[in-house]
Amino acid sequence: MTTDTTPTTGQIRALDELAGPDGLIVGAAADHRDSLHRTLAARGIELDHDGVVELKLRILRALAPCATMVLIDVEHGAERALAEGVVPGDTGVAIPLEAQGYGGLHEIAQTELLGDVDPARVRRLGGCAAKLLLPYRIDEADQAARQDAVVEGVARACREAGVALVLEPVAYARPGETRAGAERFGELVVDGARRLAAFGPTVLKVQHPGSRAACMAMDEACGSIPWVLLGGGEPPEVLLAQVEDACRAGASGAIVGRTLFDEAVTADPAAAERALQEVSLPLLERLSGVVQEYGRPWRQR
Repeated sequence: MTTDTTPTTGQIRALDELAGPDGLIVGAAADHRDSLHRTLAARGIELDHDGVVELKLRILRALAPCATMVLIDVEHGAERALAEGVVPGDTGVAIPLEAQGYGGLHEIAQTELLGDVDPARVRRLGGCAAKLLLPYRIDEADQAARQDAVVEGVARACREAGVALVLEPVAYARPGETRAGAERFGELVVDGARRLAAFGPTVLKVQHPGSRAACMAMDEACGSIPWVLLGGGEPPEVLLAQVEDACRAGASGAIVGRTLFDEAVTADPAAAERALQEVSLPLLERLSGVVQEYGRPWRQR
């Protein structure tokens, strides 16, 4: 493979926007689509498109000032968040490129990209990074090859646009599996990251591979590519322990969504605001403390 994995000057600047002055990344993700709609339906909450946008902007107003970066999708508020100052100017913004959300990953043979959102538009909107969710199993040869081609093209476009690429490979469970690969889960996650690092993403956003030893293997697999942990909807105490594992091994932080804002997903704006102030913000502060104590600044890679 001849892909140049060295970030461009524009991507280095973008990494600085994603991270705090200490080079560590503490992200709040509000780009959920399929999974958010499933949560709303399960709770009997009916929100139209504008209601979902307002929910996401409420989450960002509360969390963005305490995060180094946020994730927000164009379909539900990215332009407003950037144009109306919902996200502070010193907080980086990453925008997803994938058309589908987080549901039915085992059914996705190849990630479909949004037709009207590409890295160049991300830059025009004021974002510093594009995010690509990638259902990925290295033991599914045909699917992995198709996904490799998607990553190669997106990585090239991000380099040309001068935006960072936050690549999020997710080892998914096949029908009948309770966990991807069962006892081979950690191997799938680590080996997948190793293979994808060769395409030159700017940041790898990865699942916890199952143990602190496996996190050390992940650090080796990522090479010169900074990596952060994704939240995966884990309970708060589990998440904090996983982030500590990852950061002790060399991760540069974490990007977390559902665990942070789950209790704020309600049709009552006042109740949502209370949950954000009393639950979400304290958890984000604890997460930031773990990252600052144990994380490895991205420039050290």
